[in-house]
Amino acid sequence: MRIEPEIARVSLVMCGHFNPLIFTHSWFGWNGLLSKEIVDNANMQIAHPQITKFNADWLNLQVEPERFMINTTQAPYIRLQDLAVRIFRNHLPHTPLNALGINREVHFTVKKFEERDRLGRSLAPVEPWGEWGKKLEPDGEHGGMTSLTMRQINPDGRPPDGQINVTVEPSNRVGEGHLGIYVRINDHYSIEDAESHTATSEIVKLLERNFDESLQPADKIIDHLMSLTEK
Repeated sequence: MRIEPEIARVSLVMCGHFNPLIFTHSWFGWNGLLSKEIVDNANMQIAHPQITKFNADWLNLQVEPERFMINTTQAPYIRLQDLAVRIFRNHLPHTPLNALGINREVHFTVKKFEERDRLGRSLAPVEPWGEWGKKLEPDGEHGGMTSLTMRQINPDGRPPDGQINVTVEPSNRVGEGHLGIYVRINDHYSIEDAESHTATSEIVKLLERNFDESLQPADKIIDHLMSLTEK
C-alpha cells in the first residue's frame, strides 16, 4: 500500500446458531486448535450463554448466539481461515451456518488535513449541495463527509445475495482527530438455501475458496482510496 496503515485488521464473521459457552480458550486447547502456550496466556474476558470473549496472542474472539467473530491485527491473516475451517469442518460440523463475512479494516494517517479533505471531496463533492454545500469550507471546522458506504450487489461469479460494502470515515483511532482515515471492506457471502443440511459445509467451502481472493481486491480498493489523498 502507498501509505502504511497504523492499524490493520482482518476479521471473519459467521452467522448462524451458536452456543457461546462452548468457545472458551480451554476448549480451543483441549481440541488442539490453539497451542498450550497461547491458551495458558489467554485473557478470558467473559463466558456466558449470551456472549463469550477472549484474546490470546494473535487472536481475538467473540461469539454470540447468532454471530461468531474472530479477528487479528497480526499477519499472516491466513491463520483466521485455517482456524475457522478446522472448527466448523472437524469439530462442529453440525453447527448451523448461513452467511460469511471476510472483512478488511485499516486506519492510516495523512500528513496534512488538505490531503484528508482531498479524499473526502473526491468521494463526496460539496457542489451538488448548492448554497449549503458552500458552507462546508475545507478547513476542518465547518464540516464535510463523516461517513460514506458504497455497495456492490451480487458480484460476478459469486453465490446470489452476496455483497461488497466499502465504508470510508475519519478515523477516531489515529491522526489526532483530523489526519486519520478509516476504511472498512466487508465482503459478504450467503447461500440460497440457508436451511439445507449442507449449508455449513458450503459456507466452509466458500471460506476456503475466497479468503485470499477477497483480501487481494480489498487491498487494491484501499490503495486506490489512498491515492485520492494525492494531488
